[in-house]
Amino acid sequence: MNDKKIKEMVYTSLLAALICVATFIIKVPSPVTNGYTHLGDGFIFIAVLLLGKKNGAWAGAIGAALADVIGGYSFYAVPTFIIKGIMALIMGTFIEKLPNNLKYKWILGAVVGSAWQIFAYYVVGSLMVGNFISTISEIPGNTIQSAAGIISAAAFMTVFKHTPIGKNTLEC
Repeated sequence: MNDKKIKEMVYTSLLAALICVATFIIKVPSPVTNGYTHLGDGFIFIAVLLLGKKNGAWAGAIGAALADVIGGYSFYAVPTFIIKGIMALIMGTFIEKLPNNLKYKWILGAVVGSAWQIFAYYVVGSLMVGNFISTISEIPGNTIQSAAGIISAAAFMTVFKHTPIGKNTLEC
């Protein structure tokens, strides 16, 4: 295994751990959804910006699913792994496919990825309870969580802008 591959694995693992911590530790209970709102999504967006689409998706999927397992929501671990991974892939695809002169294209990708996440959790939650009506109440909480994630990612990336790791990333 070469040094580049090892470095990618270490960074992906580090971001997965940060995503897990941001999801599990930094959370606000939500009585409406019987779950919580967290900043993990912001760290998923940061992972995509710093690591790229593929490794950012792995970090997001693993970190968020691990937080579900640790936090007592293991029944959501597999859906979370899939939903968060796809959310990161959507964002990464927008960054790759949109023109390079489009400033902050990552935000558009994060918004579309978040829309996917909100829809996917609505469907999964509805299937789990067997009712597509009662889970509508979860949509506002998931929307707020996604918005908080985008805002926190933008704040962190502003700080990273002046570091070697963030110089090329913020042009996205």
